[in-house]
Amino acid sequence: MIFISLIEFSKWTKEKRKLNNLEELKRDILEQFKENNCLNKKIVAMVSGGKDSSTALALALDLGLEVKYLVHFTHRWSWDICKEEVMKLSDRFGIEVKFIDITEELLKRIKGAKPSSICRICKNIMKDKAVDIAKREDSIILTGDSALEKVSGAIMNYLRRKYGEVKYNKMELTKVPEKYNIFFFRPLIRLAYEDVLKLMKYYNLNIRRVHEVGDKKFWREGCCLQYAKKLDEETFNKLYLYNKIATEVAREHNFRASVKYPPLEIITVPNKEEYKELIMKRLRELE
Repeated sequence: MIFISLIEFSKWTKEKRKLNNLEELKRDILEQFKENNCLNKKIVAMVSGGKDSSTALALALDLGLEVKYLVHFTHRWSWDICKEEVMKLSDRFGIEVKFIDITEELLKRIKGAKPSSICRICKNIMKDKAVDIAKREDSIILTGDSALEKVSGAIMNYLRRKYGEVKYNKMELTKVPEKYNIFFFRPLIRLAYEDVLKLMKYYNLNIRRVHEVGDKKFWREGCCLQYAKKLDEETFNKLYLYNKIATEVAREHNFRASVKYPPLEIITVPNKEEYKELIMKRLRELE
């Protein structure tokens, strides 16, 4: 396969992950698939509707790899925009999407848990279910994990044990987490945030934002449950309503906003009182 892309990666990616450009990344990925006898394996893609998983999917397809399903996990408090973006990907690439509701399992697992653990609980449920699907289909799991993710450290530790050193050109296709004994394909795992944005533009992906605060530095969105200060169904219902209103206002006025609860706390990016008042005014209408 001949690559002619001229996408150069950031200084951080070049120095910290020994990766210079998209052409090099593609070569490394295909070599990993050959080494692990995975070139003919089908892929189950976990897609959130955000920029990372969408870009990972586009890159996998650009390499000529076969993606059998898109898998999108939802719960009662998920954003409609995310589901709509996944449907757009399905239509654009002609790949079936499976929507899986994890509400019941989530409500079981939050009992006795700390609010700070909510994202980890959700991710573990989604990963468990994705693994079940992939094992039934004898497939590989695709995720949008980038260099920002904690799993990068686990992958580097895995490579140290396997090779005696971190071989950066083998980070994309690994059996990490090892407990699942299945290959995870993370095509963006060596890329800095700005490099993901470059690829998103390169693949002509126009991803709509919810306009929640998310990760303040890198604007990585998730769902409203990350702002819960208490884990129960009643709190989640109120939190969803408050954040639905806040993000609607934020999209109208082009800023980012989220609401933490309980007690109610409005956060915005940029941090401006006038933005908070716009949201508070709308929330008062609920009374």
